[in-house]
Amino acid sequence: MADGSRQRLIRLTSIFFASMLVGCASLAIREPSLSTDELLSGVAVFGEVVSAFEAPEIDVLALDDAMRAFIEEHVGRSGNSVARFRRLLNELESQGFFNATYDAGKTNSAIDTFHNRSGNCLSFTNLFVALGREANLETAYQIVDVPPSWDAHNGYLIRFTHINVVIKGTPFDRINTGQYTVDFNDIVPNREYPRREVSDNYAKGLFYSNLSVTALRDGDVRRSFAYLKKAIDLEPHNADMWINLGAFFASQAAHEEAIQAYQVALGVKRTSKASMSGLARSYAAIGDKERAAMYATKVRRYRQKNPFYHFAVAQAEFKNSNYTLAIRAIDKAIDLRRRNPRFHLLRGLAEQQLGDDEAAEKSFDKAKRYGKSDLNKLKMREDILSLNSGQPLS
Repeated sequence: MADGSRQRLIRLTSIFFASMLVGCASLAIREPSLSTDELLSGVAVFGEVVSAFEAPEIDVLALDDAMRAFIEEHVGRSGNSVARFRRLLNELESQGFFNATYDAGKTNSAIDTFHNRSGNCLSFTNLFVALGREANLETAYQIVDVPPSWDAHNGYLIRFTHINVVIKGTPFDRINTGQYTVDFNDIVPNREYPRREVSDNYAKGLFYSNLSVTALRDGDVRRSFAYLKKAIDLEPHNADMWINLGAFFASQAAHEEAIQAYQVALGVKRTSKASMSGLARSYAAIGDKERAAMYATKVRRYRQKNPFYHFAVAQAEFKNSNYTLAIRAIDKAIDLRRRNPRFHLLRGLAEQQLGDDEAAEKSFDKAKRYGKSDLNKLKMREDILSLNSGQPLS
C-alpha cells in the first residue's frame, strides 16, 4: 500500500489557552481553599452550581443505518482482517473522505462527519474508529507527542498533540506486523516522537474540550464550562483538562480558582510546565510579586534554552520582512536542535528573500534530508509562515 495518499495526520491542540513554560517552583504551593468538587461547581464564576448535563451528551462513536450499510456493502465484517482494512481504506479514499472539507472550528461525531464530510481531524478520527469497529477491526485512538510551536509576539507556547488511529491485530507486512497507523493529513509524524494508545474516554474528553473552546469563543461561557466539566468527569487524570480549567478561570478573572486548577494539574503531572506557567500569570494577577517574579525568571531562562522559542522569534521577524534578524534567530534554534527540518526551511526562505539562492538551496536540501520527504508533501511552508494563536482542538 502506498503511504503518501493514505497516511494522514490528525492534529489537535490540547490546551486552548497557550502557555509559557517554566521550571520547577522553589516556593511552596499554597494550600487549596476549595475541594476539587467545589472547584468544578462553577460557583466562583456563575454564583451557582453548573451541571455537566447542561451541555448535551454526544455519542461520538455512534453509527446509523447508512454507516452500517456502508460497511456491509463495501467492507464486510468477517474474513481476512487485512483485506477488510484495505477495503475500508480504499472505499473511504474513493468516496473522497481523505480529501473532504477540513474545518478546524468544527468538531463532529462519527455520524456527522460521515454525512457532512467536513470537520477537524478529531472528527475524521472518530469516523474511522467507529467504522473500523463496525468492520470488526481493532481500532483505537493514539496520541503522538510532537514538538511545540511558540508565539514570540505574545510569549506563549502553543502545544499541539497529534491523534491518529491505530489498527491492531492486522499484520500488513514484515514491517507492520500486527498494527498500522492511519493519519488524516499529508504530514506524517516522525517515528521517533513518543506515542501512546489512549482510551475512548480520553478521546471523548478531548472532544468535549473542543466544544468548550468553541462555546467560549462564541460567548457562551456557561456552556463552555459545562463541556469542560464533562471532559474532566470523563478523564480526570488528563492534566491538560485541568490546565484548560485554569485557563478558563483566568479568562473570567477568577485567578484564585485558576491557581488551584493549575495546582491540580501539577498533582496529576508534576512535570507539567504549562501548569507552572499558568501559575506564574495567575500569581501576577493577584499581586503575589515574589512567586510571579520567580516564575518570570524561570520563563526567561527556559526561553533561551528552547529552540522553538527562537524559531517563533524567527517567524515573527520573517513576517515583518526582517530577514537578517530571522536568520540570526533561526541559527540559535538550529544550534539547539540541528535536525529539525522546519528550522532549515525557514532559514532557506529567509536566505531566498535576501537573494542568496545558493545558501537557500543548501538549507532546503537539509530540510528535505531531515524531513525525509518532499517539502511540498510536508506542507511546512504554510506551517512556518503562519503564527498559530491558539485554535480549538483540531
